[in-house]
Amino acid sequence: MKILMITRKVDRYDPLAGFAYAWVKKIAENVEQLSVLCLEKGETTGLPENVKIYSLGKETGATRFQRFYRFQLLALKLVPKADGIFCHMNPEYTIAVAPVAKIFRKKIVAWYTHGTVTPKLELMEKLADRIITASKESFRLDSEKVLVTGHGVDTEFFHPPLPGQETISKFYLAGREAGILNTYKILMVGRISPTKDQESLIKAIDILVNKQNIKNIHVNIIGGPGLPEHKTYLECLKEMVVSMKLQNIISFLGAISNIETVGHYQDADLFVNLSGTGSIDKVILEAMACGTLCVSSNIAFKEILGNDFMVEQNNPVALAEKIKWVMKLSAEQKMQIKEKLRAEVCRNHDLKNLAKKIVEQFN
Repeated sequence: MKILMITRKVDRYDPLAGFAYAWVKKIAENVEQLSVLCLEKGETTGLPENVKIYSLGKETGATRFQRFYRFQLLALKLVPKADGIFCHMNPEYTIAVAPVAKIFRKKIVAWYTHGTVTPKLELMEKLADRIITASKESFRLDSEKVLVTGHGVDTEFFHPPLPGQETISKFYLAGREAGILNTYKILMVGRISPTKDQESLIKAIDILVNKQNIKNIHVNIIGGPGLPEHKTYLECLKEMVVSMKLQNIISFLGAISNIETVGHYQDADLFVNLSGTGSIDKVILEAMACGTLCVSSNIAFKEILGNDFMVEQNNPVALAEKIKWVMKLSAEQKMQIKEKLRAEVCRNHDLKNLAKKIVEQFN
């Protein structure tokens, strides 16, 4: 089978789009040939020989008009040769390729995971032959075309630390007086945005450190501003940390590649996610796959995490108490929960299984 995949960027080191590299790799294992049409191309070494990447040239400075023109030419070249088209993430890809796909009678399978419903999404629903999504909360249009498959996490890459594996603590606890082994490490990963609510975590840590005198905590916040206007939000967060005298407690590491995050997941004692999107957030699943305890305010995870590990949104006091409660769990309790969390991801959100389901839609 020959598949054409359309996605934003293929770059294994990109902080936001790096995961798409793994998708390309896993899908390629299930087809004869995979052509990937992307807006932008970065580091792609290591992909199978049956993968060919076609970039619209954003990485070389191509204008919007040039990219549009190249898309039309490449669509006319690649669509007739493909047995089907897989549009990854953005509704625009389905809309753009649909005219050529309909002319050559090629099936379009679209992947979408976001709680927002827009006119573009409604148009995508009409043009796609099948829509795959991670959960019922991730696609909120009523459509017979929708197939809920779970997310796609590479559980072979995101795994618990191996016996004897060195941690990365020495790199991000620099300047701390407390011993590394006695420091409780909390991690938050995601774009810096009010929707992700990094503010509530900072306020919760202020309660624990400055009001309850719990000093053996360190927090890593990984991610960059999601939009240019979110740079101001990031500066406000940093100013908040300084005003609370938490500079040695909370570190902003910026955006890092998907490849680098696995070490931080493995090294963390607790992963905190306060996303308000209401749809399944991939970073929580990655943390779970690494055997990391998770606390979330995202209602999409209520069934997965259970009430004990859920916290009310925008409630730093409740979050502080939840963190303190998790810290006090016994080693045996923590291990049982960690094993359960990883098993959930391997069973319902494994990329290897998802790749097979995607290809099956073209049979």
